[in-house]
Amino acid sequence: MPSGLYVHVPFCSRKCPYCDFYSVSELHLVPAWLEGIGREAALAARGLDGEASGAMAIGEPTPILAGGGFDTLYLGGGSPSLLSGEDLRALLGALVPLLGPPSLRSPLKEATIEANPEDAASEKARIWKDLGLTRVSLGIQSFEAKFLGGILGRTHSPADNFRALEIASSSGLDISLDLIYGHPGQRARDWAEDLDKAASSSAGHVSAYMLTASPGTPLGKAVAEGSVKLPDENLMGELFEAAGEALGLKGLRRYEVSNYARPGSECLHNLKYWRREPYLGLGPAAHSFDGIRRFANVSSLRRWISALARGERALALDEAITQEMARMESVMLGLRMAEGFAKSLVKGSERLEGLAREGFLIDSGERISPTSKGLLAADALARILA
Repeated sequence: MPSGLYVHVPFCSRKCPYCDFYSVSELHLVPAWLEGIGREAALAARGLDGEASGAMAIGEPTPILAGGGFDTLYLGGGSPSLLSGEDLRALLGALVPLLGPPSLRSPLKEATIEANPEDAASEKARIWKDLGLTRVSLGIQSFEAKFLGGILGRTHSPADNFRALEIASSSGLDISLDLIYGHPGQRARDWAEDLDKAASSSAGHVSAYMLTASPGTPLGKAVAEGSVKLPDENLMGELFEAAGEALGLKGLRRYEVSNYARPGSECLHNLKYWRREPYLGLGPAAHSFDGIRRFANVSSLRRWISALARGERALALDEAITQEMARMESVMLGLRMAEGFAKSLVKGSERLEGLAREGFLIDSGERISPTSKGLLAADALARILA
């Protein structure tokens, strides 16, 4: 089975108040990060084995590499769109040990770069396309200026959003866009306007994420202190349902709890995560999964660079996956996808029958699929079934 390759680009010009992904603003470290990616890719290509303490010795190829190479590439962050054309070319060159040289490379089915709308200049989009990237994921978040510059703390404008969509479309890149809902002051009609603009755009894929006050973020601190209050569960549920209805009417089908796509535009890379297929992550804070174990790099650019300079990988996690863990994960992730999960993963049928009667699940015989109501309650259902 081909694997997915993820590269974490940890650089941001500034941190959004709601973001809990690892990032730094030390752009002068880009060259050292590129060198580290090259070293980590070379280690992975030669096969890895080791302990979570940090040292990773060369061993037999992992299942990630033995299963047929890579068919998706995802450059996430951080803000990968901050990279110059020269830096991006160097990054793809660093991945040659894993992907092969461009002239001999097995064709990737999908190659994505995340981008801030203000970074999506015509010249950059042309470079992305020329270098073999096929898809851009635009962090639009909202089409309303009052929300972009307010609670979301974004530096781009609605005009930047529309310009980025036009540039990406003209360049021939497939387009995904992100929206965030559930922020203070947002009304149902505000969300409906965002959804209409997203669905009427050239994007074949839309991600609609509920605003979360993650601990450790400025937003999380403000909510904990009471200076910011997020909408209640009832309104959040209404906005969730509104997304499914509005985007569905425009041909964007909900295939995962927060993701919608026109037929054939689903994110192939992210589907690997949700289907528990193998993927390899490079860069600080990146995660990997080979079907039998899960591991993650330390969330520190400097420690990651230093370890690789010593010929090691700095790991924060190295976890063996038991059969029971795999079963529980498959149920939990299946409850987040329209395709659901195999019925055989749940022991006993009484709980399934009860949840189906209550309108949370659909039993089609061999598979169990969540309804829209079930998707909204996916976490709670996972605790019941897994």
